[in-house]
Amino acid sequence: MNIAKIGGLVAGLLLLGAGTASAQEPITISPEKVQKICSERVPRVESKVKALTDRINGTAETLGSKKWIEQKAADARKSGNTARADVLDARLKLRDAQLGKLSKASERVTKFKSEHCGGSK
Repeated sequence: MNIAKIGGLVAGLLLLGAGTASAQEPITISPEKVQKICSERVPRVESKVKALTDRINGTAETLGSKKWIEQKAADARKSGNTARADVLDARLKLRDAQLGKLSKASERVTKFKSEHCGGSK
C-alpha cells in the first residue's frame, strides 16, 4: 500500500472519530463503530506505517530503501549514467518526504488511539 493510501486511511480514521476543529459540529459515531476502528483499523494502519518506515530505513539489500536507492545512484554514476543517477537522487528526496508523512500519520493514529481507544490497545 502506498503512502497516499495510508494518509487517506488515517485521515478517514480521524474524521470518523475525532470530528473537526472548525466551527462545524463534530462528527459523532456510535461506540460500536469506535470499538471496531480501535480493534481493526488502528492496528492495521499502525502496522502499515511501521512496515513502510522499516522498508525506507532498511539496508542496501532492502528493495526501495534509502540505502538501496543511494547504492543504485552510485552505481549509475560509476557507469556514467548521470541521468539515471539524477532520477534516483530525486527519488531519494521523496523518501525523506515520505518519512515525514509517515511520522505525522503515526502521531495522528497515536493521538486518536489515546483519545478514543483507551490508549493501551
